[in-house]
Order: sequence, then C-alpha cells, then structure tokens
Amino acid sequence: MKGLDGLRAFCDDLASDQPAPGGGTASAAAGGMAASLLVMVCAITRKSKKYEASWVELDKLKPEIETCRDRLIALSAEDSHAYEEVVAAFKAKKEADTEESRETVARALAHATDVPQMTASECIKVLEFADTVAQRGTRSAYSDVGVAVLLANAGLKGALMNVMINVEGSQDTAYRDSMMKEIAADRSRGDALAKAALERLGKGHHA
Repeated sequence: MKGLDGLRAFCDDLASDQPAPGGGTASAAAGGMAASLLVMVCAITRKSKKYEASWVELDKLKPEIETCRDRLIALSAEDSHAYEEVVAAFKAKKEADTEESRETVARALAHATDVPQMTASECIKVLEFADTVAQRGTRSAYSDVGVAVLLANAGLKGALMNVMINVEGSQDTAYRDSMMKEIAADRSRGDALAKAALERLGKGHHA
C-alpha cells in the first residue's frame, strides 16, 4: 500500500503538542478520504459488465468527485494556515493595539471562518455524490460507499463545529444568529443525505 508513510506523518502532526493541524484539518481530510472512496467505487464499477448501464453516469460523476476531493485536500492545508494567521494577528495586536492590528485580526478571523465553511460545503457535495454512487455503484463495494458517507458527514460536522466556534465570539448579533441558523441547516441536510445514502445501500445502516 502506497502512502502509509505520509499517513503516519499526518497522524503524527495531529498528535503533536501544537494546536495546528487540528480538527479543521482533520475534518477536511475526512471529506477528502470520503471522496477518494467514491472515486474508487466508480472505477471498480467501470470494470464490471454487470453495471454497464451505470457507466455513462458514473464516468460523468467521477471527475466531479475528484475535483471535490482535490478541494478538500487543499482545504486541509489551508485550515492550518488560517489558524496560524489568527495566532499571529492576535500576537501583533497584543504588541501594538492599533486600528491596523485590529483590522488584521478581523481579516484573520473571517478567513478562519471561511475555510471550514468551504469544507462543510464540499462535504455536503460528497454526500450528494454518495447517494448516486450508492444507487449506481457495484454492490460488492457497498461498505466502501457506507464508509465514505460516514466520513463525509463527520467531516461536515467537524467543519461546522469550527465555524460555530469562530461565530460565537462575534459581536454582530445579526450575523451570529444568521450563521447559527445556517450551521443548523447544513447539519440537518448532512444527516438527511447520509441517512438517504445509507438506506439506499439497503444494509440496515444508520447515520
């Protein structure tokens, strides 16, 4: 198996005494792994004449899933950078509390909120793709689709948790309330998509 050394290094980074990479990076990575599993199932299905009727649809879907996977991989790295920007911004503000340093903090916090929001959005796309793969993919890989669904929903919930942490500290009540409603809606949508995909697999699994 290729990539085990890279996985070990990634897990070692997560296990370090440093706050980044952390949960946001792990959430995006979970979504990326979920998308990778769906790509695999599309490829396996393409080898089976039994599922020839599904080839055209899955051939069209596969590059879309790959694009989603690549975005999530990029977001896993960007999440760590965003956190580091926040730390640096607050350090600079502590050293010199100026209008410029306060604006830098605001920009850093906004970016640190945008990144997990994008991760959440991509994880929802993975869950949408999973429903189609669950329907069209080979039954021999149903557990791989199921794991993809669970990983994508975990990535979604983890990303939304990070959005919530950043939003809760906002002094803008209207913005905070609006974001909390959006977070709740995304969480509910993720659960609904996961439940539908797992039920489509027909193996009695539940999100």
